[in-house]
Amino acid sequence: MKLHAFPSPRAEGEQSGAGGLALFAMMAAAEVCEGAPAAQAQGFFSAIGRRMAALEPLEGVSDAAVLAARINGFWQDLGWGEIQLAVGDDAIVVHHRSLPKAISADQQGSWNTMLLGLLQGAYDAWFRVLGSGPALHTVAQWQGDMVELRHGR
Repeated sequence: MKLHAFPSPRAEGEQSGAGGLALFAMMAAAEVCEGAPAAQAQGFFSAIGRRMAALEPLEGVSDAAVLAARINGFWQDLGWGEIQLAVGDDAIVVHHRSLPKAISADQQGSWNTMLLGLLQGAYDAWFRVLGSGPALHTVAQWQGDMVELRHGR
């Protein structure tokens, strides 16, 4: 089953509702960001990310190349970019590129706040399924138009 975050046009010039979905998502993110303290908003978006991660179960994956391919397939099916994954001595580092861009109406940056929380929740859930202990944490931050996620100490 293919999932698409913002469906592409059915035929050249024909809209399929992608603009409406993007506007809805951005307005929902703005409402959460404006109506809740930052920690609660981040927790809400992370919870959604964990739910998204459950759609791509990674139990039993033990090879970094297979892990990256599975995660890339998931995000590419959604139209949410691609990743590069590096396993270091003290952390797993993910560079997530080509994420959907905010629409011009997002004056407060709610879109980027939402994406950061979603990605942090998704990757943290995946790494926990793979056996990460409670002492390790996932931290996400924007680096230009890319999100860097670090899971470790």
